[in-house]
Amino acid sequence: MTQHLDELSEWFESHKGETLLIRKNELSTGLQQIFDIDQVTLQLDRISVVNNDSNIDDYIPSQELILHGEGNIKSAEGMKNLPQNAYEIPLFGRVVTSKENQGLKLETEKAIYEIYPH
Repeated sequence: MTQHLDELSEWFESHKGETLLIRKNELSTGLQQIFDIDQVTLQLDRISVVNNDSNIDDYIPSQELILHGEGNIKSAEGMKNLPQNAYEIPLFGRVVTSKENQGLKLETEKAIYEIYPH
């Protein structure tokens, strides 16, 4: 996980100050089917990593990547401001990253994130 976290941090650090388009495809539990799609636009100011050492169940990830900055989220309920000017990417289970065109694809057990400079 540390190698992936280093690669993620490096990619996001190289895009600080830019606007990112994040598309989150949430997967059904136990299935590889998408059941919810959110789209976020974020002006990236900084990133941080949260380690949850007291991981007591499968609902709390052992690590989260937090993207700080102003942004909006578009979902089925419409367009809203990001709460607390932050977007959290929980890193559940196996994490796979790949670079695509100028963007990044991040896959966890619970979601697939496609992230591009906008």
